[in-house]
Amino acid sequence: MVEQLPKHAQVVVIGGGVVGCSVAYHLTKHGWRDVVLLERKQLTSGTTWAAAGLIAQMRTTEALTKLAKYSIELYSKLEAETGQSTGFISSGSILLARTEERVHEYARGAALARSFGIEMEKISFEEARKIWPIMSTEGLTVAYYVPKDAIVNPVDTTQALARGARMGRAKILENVKVTDIETKNGEVCGVGTDKGNIVCEYVVNCAGMWARELGKKVGVNLPLYAAEHMHIVTKPIEGLYKGMPFLRDYDAQIYFREEVGGLLMGGFEPKAKPWGMNGIPEDFEFTELNEDWDQFGVFIEKAVERCPALGEAEVRHLTVVPESFTPDNAYMLGEAPGIKNYFVAAGMNSIGVASAGGVGKALAEWIVEGSPTEDLWTVDVRRCHSWEINKSFLHDRTVETVGNLLAAHWPFKQPWTARPVRCSPFHDRLAKLGACFGVGNGWERPNWYAQDGVEPKYEYSWGRQNWFHYSAQEHMAVRRGVGVYELTCEAKFLLQGNDAEQVLQHMCANNVAVPIGKIVYTQLLNHRGGIEADLTATRLAEKTYLIITGATTKTRDFDWISRHIPESAHAFITNITSGYAMLAIMGPKSRDLLSRLSDADLSNEAFPFATAQRIDVAYARPLALRISYVGELGWELYIPVDFATGVFDALVKEGKNFDLKWVGLHALDSLRMEKGFREWGSDLRPDFTPYESALTHTVKLEKENFLGRKALVRQLEVGLTRKLVTFALEDPKPLLYKGEPIYRNEKIIGYLTHGAYGHFFGTAVGMGYVENPDGIDDEWIASGNYEIDVEGTRIPAIVHLKAPYDPQGQRVRM
Repeated sequence: MVEQLPKHAQVVVIGGGVVGCSVAYHLTKHGWRDVVLLERKQLTSGTTWAAAGLIAQMRTTEALTKLAKYSIELYSKLEAETGQSTGFISSGSILLARTEERVHEYARGAALARSFGIEMEKISFEEARKIWPIMSTEGLTVAYYVPKDAIVNPVDTTQALARGARMGRAKILENVKVTDIETKNGEVCGVGTDKGNIVCEYVVNCAGMWARELGKKVGVNLPLYAAEHMHIVTKPIEGLYKGMPFLRDYDAQIYFREEVGGLLMGGFEPKAKPWGMNGIPEDFEFTELNEDWDQFGVFIEKAVERCPALGEAEVRHLTVVPESFTPDNAYMLGEAPGIKNYFVAAGMNSIGVASAGGVGKALAEWIVEGSPTEDLWTVDVRRCHSWEINKSFLHDRTVETVGNLLAAHWPFKQPWTARPVRCSPFHDRLAKLGACFGVGNGWERPNWYAQDGVEPKYEYSWGRQNWFHYSAQEHMAVRRGVGVYELTCEAKFLLQGNDAEQVLQHMCANNVAVPIGKIVYTQLLNHRGGIEADLTATRLAEKTYLIITGATTKTRDFDWISRHIPESAHAFITNITSGYAMLAIMGPKSRDLLSRLSDADLSNEAFPFATAQRIDVAYARPLALRISYVGELGWELYIPVDFATGVFDALVKEGKNFDLKWVGLHALDSLRMEKGFREWGSDLRPDFTPYESALTHTVKLEKENFLGRKALVRQLEVGLTRKLVTFALEDPKPLLYKGEPIYRNEKIIGYLTHGAYGHFFGTAVGMGYVENPDGIDDEWIASGNYEIDVEGTRIPAIVHLKAPYDPQGQRVRM
């Protein structure tokens, strides 16, 4: 008997794959009983049924690694709880490398794994063959073993989650197609289906390949696109055994697991085949696509090299199915911007089963608590932008992103498809100056500048890449002379209205009740005191503020601010990012150069640090902000786009008299690291407070009421257990990127949130949070002996409680 569609539900979960069932399951664990899950056909019939079921714990961030580890913990107990088998096997996994560069990648990954509490140890080829007896180790450079990785049966695991959800009184209805999402006053209020309507308070879009179209119905941008993914299963092969580790040969972009005595072997093509350009067929259900042995052939030769027995094995089946991928290979999770109570968990990039347990837990907590309980920025749906759902962009980028899952994860690796998307008005001029462009939020941004006769193209490695020397020159030009960098991509908002000051005061930890023309550096906090945004607010007029924040956080920050403007307040936020270009003139000679282009008085008395004025430059009237992200005297010029190239040309012409150097974002990064300036998303996160981030000077507790104040007061009473500090390596050769473990007196106490080479000091510098459960203060920090683990070698490091460069901040006030 078909269960009747209810008229009302507290939560409607759309999609009956492993992710949707996990969300429903975890909501019931929080005591929510009025949960309905709708599946258009049968459970698992979209993508889940064809998954390989591999669960690797190690991810790119601590939070995502915790979610994967939780998936293993959950799946290991699910059968005992529900009575439904999951096929869980604590098999472990083996990672193989064929190249020397991959050796460096794995060594760094193993070091980070230690920080995350994951066993990942290098093993000999002999040891590898003992636990994977049909493997050939010819041509390999290294092998690693991760003993607590696991394997499950995806269909059985989904059914177990569904049974657990039903045990918690959730209703799961199959063969119900969602046709519409209903909203009122910017908030979810119901869903329409082919069987009737349901009034609800929350919607969770776990619709996989269908998620993008469901998002478009209410203006939610979910950039995902399907691509063909394929694997073979062979008949039994002698030497295989149940429970053997799954095997990943990253340089060949293939993986293996035992399957009923045979091998399941699949891969991720360097050039994939997007699918579903004309939509997904209505009758799609456990659907397989046409076999494509030519496409799969890129894996066969490498697979036989690694497993010679495969060459003689009989293939039982080639499975070809579509899966959804996102432009950056990270899934989309969280409450969608612009609409209250519309949540998303989709675009799983072939790690849906591995992630689903943790994803369900994290999203259920987000729904119940009203905000995420840990840092999820890497997968936060608010990192996505409206233009990314362009079908041509998604199609072309998908060709690349599938292969990126197992391809070399080089530092600073740039996409090669679907470019350019967004260009500043300076783009062609910068290209002629030798700019090598990278991509951020779709913007083409100069990362470094090649000199005459040098091709502006990356040559990737884990050592000093081909741009290192050029970036060093750019860095030193800012320290000793004058340099200009372009950051048109920065997000720019106007907050206006009679209540603009009052609203911003409530959001900001710092005091923004300042005179017109004053710039305030501040953080926006959540109720736990964690940092939700890091920005500057410039008072342009009594009722107007200019807010400058990061390019990648534009959608997130705009949404966060919008949601925290009370309905009763007379305050309005407008995105003006595309209306203004930005050039930053920085260095001890910046005043001299800018004075040749403007008649404005740029002295300290007339134009103090942290103030803004509109000045004449060439034939334009840009807004000039005297502020610095590099620790030197300088101005940021915000120029209306239609006047931008005139200012640029004047700078180029006059700059010849000052040996002006054009500066890329790699140099900007190394400059800000020397100065100890933070970056949201790496050094600053929603689970770190300003006190923990060593930003005490940005908190004004004397303000009567601002969001997060109570939590900060409590933290001062209790004391800190972690704090952000800067390290400089004593050895000038190693490079730091992020994730390197921090040792204090022989014990891991944290890891680096970011690293770069400090060219002024001639050694790498990095930031990281050091932790001590018994409490932490500056004396405790300074009294330790520190080492940073770089590829398994501990490098002595000097700890800095203040910025290594100009700790008193005098140079910006020259």
